[in-house]
Amino acid sequence: MPSYAKDPRHIKLTAVLVPLLRRTCPEGGGGFGGSYELRLSAEEVDELGGLDLIRSAMRKAARELGWTKVQTYGSSGGPVTVAGVTDEREIPEPYASVVHQSNMDRQREAMAAVSRALQDGKTRAAPNSVYLKTQEFRAALAEAGEGRLRP
Repeated sequence: MPSYAKDPRHIKLTAVLVPLLRRTCPEGGGGFGGSYELRLSAEEVDELGGLDLIRSAMRKAARELGWTKVQTYGSSGGPVTVAGVTDEREIPEPYASVVHQSNMDRQREAMAAVSRALQDGKTRAAPNSVYLKTQEFRAALAEAGEGRLRP
């Protein structure tokens, strides 16, 4: 894999991703338990420099937050490209219980959003959903002055 260290797109993506990744860590969780996933169009991925560059920027942003053990993933093809990063470090006590509770709360929120949609027929995004994270990413990138991406 080529080095993207000096690529201006990589540098900008990393700078945009650091605060977004930081916000995914549960409050009171010591900076552990974060994860971030994006679903972008093929056009957006091309504008950003490709899936490999996006994954590399995610790894670098995670390292800047002290995530020493991460998993990145990505898949392209079809109308949507998926890219993500997850903090895989072992979570020490007392943070483990906070992170576990936060994960359970997120799952409950997602299930509640689905339940409400089934009841009233109105589609809505769950808090912390990939849809909202992708919109947040697009907005942060636009604010940073990155090209023609949709806000």
